[in-house]
Amino acid sequence: MEKVFLIEPSKDYRDSFVCMVRDYEIHKDEEYFNMYKDALEDFDKYVEKLLNKSKDIGLAENRVASSTYWLVNKENDVLGVIRIRHELNSEFLKNIIGHIGYDISPSNRRRGYGELILQLGLEKSKELGINSILVTCKSYNYPSSRVIEKNNGVFESEILDSVSNNLYKRYWISI
Repeated sequence: MEKVFLIEPSKDYRDSFVCMVRDYEIHKDEEYFNMYKDALEDFDKYVEKLLNKSKDIGLAENRVASSTYWLVNKENDVLGVIRIRHELNSEFLKNIIGHIGYDISPSNRRRGYGELILQLGLEKSKELGINSILVTCKSYNYPSSRVIEKNNGVFESEILDSVSNNLYKRYWISI
């Protein structure tokens, strides 16, 4: 496996991040394309917003600080993204979303990057003082379930999100 690492969002990675967003668009992965499409309109503003979220600056009411990191390789290609919520302040976060959300771009899946991004994200979580981490995934997302289990995720329960009507698996990881 090639050497990969997490970085904070940076304007220096504009071209690579845009390539990742376009990969979601090409593969018709609307969930993640929609999550990142603002970066296509004003990349500098997008990066600033992410960095501010990690410092609890300018958050809407009832939102929590979250640190975003990009998984990059030695060629500075952005392969994926991980988001770490610093706390769980609502039933939605406590039951459905959890502390960590991550994704690997479609062209980079099935290469072991999911397991690595979560492993590296757990290290960042510990640096943030989060030692008991809730990670969730949609029940039908077997690759994500395997990634979480390979990172010592202990299955707790499944829960139905009444808004999306999706069933979510909930795992706890202790560091």
